Amino acid sequence: MRHVVRAGSIFIIWSLLTGLGSTESTSRRQGGLPKPEESPVTARLITEHESLQPNHPTRVGVLFTVEDGWHIYAQEPGDAGLPTSIQWRLPSDTAVGPIQWPPYREFLDPGHIRTFGYQGTVLLWSPLSMTVVRSAPGPSPPDSLPLAADVSWLACKDICIPGSTTLTLTLPVSAGPPALSSDASRFPPKAS
Repeated sequence: MRHVVRAGSIFIIWSLLTGLGSTESTSRRQGGLPKPEESPVTARLITEHESLQPNHPTRVGVLFTVEDGWHIYAQEPGDAGLPTSIQWRLPSDTAVGPIQWPPYREFLDPGHIRTFGYQGTVLLWSPLSMTVVRSAPGPSPPDSLPLAADVSWLACKDICIPGSTTLTLTLPVSAGPPALSSDASRFPPKAS
């Protein structure tokens, strides 16, 4: 009888180590839980204008697209969750303002936890400007401005999946007023 218990114990340990009998691997084969490499969120760096005119502000933002049923968190996530984060990396002669957060909605996460965030498509944006001082002859402004943003979020539905990416974009620098970009309408109207 002792040998049967040991053999049974060894089989149970072996089953757990190899995933035999694991509900997670079974669920994934049946299309249950998402695989770690699949993300319910995509992020894209966008600008209000097609180029940047020195000493004139524009807006730059991260456009998030969140799959149906999922949500990401606001600056103040509520009882749980992690705030979505954008860390701008820009040249020294460029200034970026604080992130502008649109109104959030309330979610009731599993366990009756109240959280705040976004579903669908949401834009988090900041004002952007490049300062060029022309008091003395000196170097002219660059032809382009490299923009980068380190972005992270926590997407939740029945489970939560952290996500992160580094987004880059090169924005041309123009002497005259820039044209609006194809994404300009995604930014909220400017206050009068």
